[in-house]
Amino acid sequence: MAYTTMQAMDALDRYLGIEFGQKIMIAGTKNRGFLYELDCGETVVIFVYALVHKQDNTKNYFDTRDSGANERSAAWRYALENQMKYFCLGVNDQVEKYCDFVFSLECSEMEIERISGTRGGIRNGPGNQIIIPNDYRPDKDFERIRNRLGVYISVIHKDFLEDYMEKFDSRPYIAVRETEFVETGNDESESPVWNTGFNTEFARNRIVFGAPGTGKSYRLKEDSERLLEETEGSMERVTFHPGYSYAQFVGTYKPVSEGDEIRYQFVPGPFMRVYIDAVMSGRMDFPQPHLLLVEEINRADAAGVFGDVFQLLDRDACGASVYEIQTTEDVRRYLSDRMGGSPDQYSQIRIPDNMFLWATMNSADQGVFPMDTAFKRRWNFEYIGIDDAEEKVSHYIIPVGRDSSRKYVGWNWLRKEINRILAEECKVNEDKLLGPFFLSADVLENARQEEERFLQAFESKVIMYLFEDVMKMRPSGIFKGHRGRMMFSEICRTFEEIGEGVFGISAPGQTEG
Repeated sequence: MAYTTMQAMDALDRYLGIEFGQKIMIAGTKNRGFLYELDCGETVVIFVYALVHKQDNTKNYFDTRDSGANERSAAWRYALENQMKYFCLGVNDQVEKYCDFVFSLECSEMEIERISGTRGGIRNGPGNQIIIPNDYRPDKDFERIRNRLGVYISVIHKDFLEDYMEKFDSRPYIAVRETEFVETGNDESESPVWNTGFNTEFARNRIVFGAPGTGKSYRLKEDSERLLEETEGSMERVTFHPGYSYAQFVGTYKPVSEGDEIRYQFVPGPFMRVYIDAVMSGRMDFPQPHLLLVEEINRADAAGVFGDVFQLLDRDACGASVYEIQTTEDVRRYLSDRMGGSPDQYSQIRIPDNMFLWATMNSADQGVFPMDTAFKRRWNFEYIGIDDAEEKVSHYIIPVGRDSSRKYVGWNWLRKEINRILAEECKVNEDKLLGPFFLSADVLENARQEEERFLQAFESKVIMYLFEDVMKMRPSGIFKGHRGRMMFSEICRTFEEIGEGVFGISAPGQTEG
């Protein structure tokens, strides 16, 4: 079971010798922040974290990103307003190597918010937990360490905790100065790490393509869940369209209102947001995957949308960009503000190996943009065949016809018969055929319970697609059972009268309504 805040509070009470009912809790902290009087008579503010410890001993951290941000902010503000010392303490007395030790974050609340992606106690964007280096084991009464994000953490034996709080002036308006510390790992607190060592079975740049309804988005959804399973990684989804631009995708300067004032600032797009997530995570002891998923990548001018980022898509054997690109002054300043360090450290950037770009592509759309060879060769293309996922829809029975003409047929049978006519008799390319999920799983699942809704969906999606997109110049080739003017409304009326007969076919073993 997970180690709880209540358990951490009980352990800290034992360490400090606090009896039940002696603590004065700070409002708005859900009993995680309290006042404590030191032996010297000074009162300090303490906020408590239950240190997270993975059972496989692969990760230990203050969960500042997802736990208690608002409560922590309330304790911080109380200390600030009352000019008191403030201590953010982490405890886990059930981890053998941490038993009898307390971990104290020695950085300002603003720094915690920047790292964790919180502001004013609420989530405000991407962020990370504050990791304790996994190879660190306390063995001294007092020791100051620094993790790869540059956060100083003091590690104090419980018998010296009172002495530490008395001597260390951590009041929030005083900057924490660099002091001697034990360095665990490389000093990469600010510099980007491109080759993080993140391993995975999945390709970094990946485009899944196929006919409409073959399950492209569904496959990437399943794979993204596998990629992010049991991680603190993130995913952002964006859909390209003909008006989509580089400024929207990467970022640009925009006017932003703050109260009565309007000023210009760099506003990131999805690429930049995921990029920052990945780079920040790459500095951690255990990098996490971060995924940008682009739906309908060829519905915009992809080369124009990616712009110079196109150069970053060349990956080495480890998954990081082979080549770097130069950044503009505004991007350098923004990256520096978000990730620390000086703007000069971000004059050149690459995509790290823990950043993934996946996309779907439907070549059957008439409004798509062509992709040049140079752009395409930087992606792994995966084709989904027209019947690859048919077993997932083989059990769906759908209504066709209306009133006394109502019948029930298998969706997969009807779909494949339509495809057979299109491919064999009309010589239509495979990318124009109907995939198993041309009608959504929700529509198919509820076809028998909401028959009128299903018939409307069939007419507005299947018949409309065949009439307008696939067989616009020769609709009689697919609507062979229709006797009358080749108008959409007339064809729908024929479908309501004779069901699947509108295609010149008859379902075997159909069930009457």
